[in-house]
Amino acid sequence: MYNVLATVIAVRKRRRTGAAMVLMLLLLIVVLAMVAFSVDLGLMVLLRAQIQNAVDSGALAATLKLQDDPGELDKAEATAREYVRLNHVGMTALVPEYAIEVEQGWFDCETDTFTPGGAPPNAVRVFARQVDQPFFFARVFGHTTFAAPAPAIASSAPNLDVMMVLDLSGSMGDEGRIEALRNAAPTFVDVIERFGGDDQIGVMGLAADPEQYDPVARGHTGTLYASGLHPTADHYVGVLEAVLTGDLETLRNNALNSDVLQDGKYTGWTGTGAALADAAHYLTYGPQARETAKKVIVLMSDGHANKPTGNGPGYALEMADYAAGHDVTVYTVSLGDDADVALMQAIADRTAGQHFDATGSGVDELTKRLTKAFKHAAEAIKRVQLVR
Repeated sequence: MYNVLATVIAVRKRRRTGAAMVLMLLLLIVVLAMVAFSVDLGLMVLLRAQIQNAVDSGALAATLKLQDDPGELDKAEATAREYVRLNHVGMTALVPEYAIEVEQGWFDCETDTFTPGGAPPNAVRVFARQVDQPFFFARVFGHTTFAAPAPAIASSAPNLDVMMVLDLSGSMGDEGRIEALRNAAPTFVDVIERFGGDDQIGVMGLAADPEQYDPVARGHTGTLYASGLHPTADHYVGVLEAVLTGDLETLRNNALNSDVLQDGKYTGWTGTGAALADAAHYLTYGPQARETAKKVIVLMSDGHANKPTGNGPGYALEMADYAAGHDVTVYTVSLGDDADVALMQAIADRTAGQHFDATGSGVDELTKRLTKAFKHAAEAIKRVQLVR
């Protein structure tokens, strides 16, 4: 009896052992399949990231080439192809020449659409496909290779309407600030011009008491800007020193020369809010303003907003909101050690702009820092970027 029972128990153990081995084998197959799937999926994800990087670099490089020389369409296309093929993509390294497509055209940021052709182009679309990339494990299911496509569009900034709002208060005569402005201001125009495009630039002076300052009586060429935005004379108004113009050489020789850029030209006070709002008003409603152009203000000040009396900073921020409400982006530059950097940063932040620091003292130091600030502001405004 004992032997029979032992035999039955042994048989049952063998059966359980055999069933466990079958189950383990099935689980092992499932695990191996998951590993194989993960490896091939990871390969596909990696390849698509690499081909996207390749077309991104090609579109950016070609658009930069167009920005430097809008007439060199063939060179821009060659540049796009070159940069795509400089990127390592997958197992076969180079993207085949026949798998790269390049189109030049116009990107409308308002409608988020790209239209091939047209002159001058402001954007480049690049499409590329890396082909015949081998699978490792999917071969078991009859899939031996795969391809990875990717598109990219890069565009330079649209046509610009830019108002330079320049502080000409009495404190600009301190520590070489007005000399630095005279030396550095043309740099902004130079950089915008070098990038090319149908851009316009004007100049608004900061700022004047409309009841005290008479440009005609003083023999000045600017005009008091009558936006109607400011409730009292104590709020001050901007002084339009140059209307928007595409004649940038004339702008440099006139509105940005030393006769116009004078410290204390209008008053000893700083009506930041008035000049900021009047520049935004002019960019929106002025006779030379263009509805399709991107509206930008470059605001430079060396001091603290003190008009209207008792609420200078608050009024400046209120007028920054006015600018933002009219789709005007404000880039700010703080000049000298007495500048209200916090306010200038806040104005830029409220309008989705950027602040540049040119603090310091002395003609040489301030000229160097202000030149750098104007250069970086122009580059930020005209930067080439991926739009899709």
